[in-house]
Amino acid sequence: MAGYDRKSVALSHDAQSEVTFSIEVDITGTGLWRRYVALEVLPGNERQFEFPEAFAAYWVRVVVDRDCVASARFEYR
Repeated sequence: MAGYDRKSVALSHDAQSEVTFSIEVDITGTGLWRRYVALEVLPGNERQFEFPEAFAAYWVRVVVDRDCVASARFEYR
């Protein structure tokens, strides 16, 4: 995520109820993961999240709170 001014993610899922997506980041590149934000996504919806311009991390991952087919589409500009 480093080196880009604008970073965003679009979250969606196929569950019949709300799903919480936890976006976790490793800002040091050493495998030390921390939750950055938790976002609820309603069924049948896509939720957009824009990271702050100065935000940077070596790695990012997304974890959901229930079984479902989930998508996290990142865009770096």
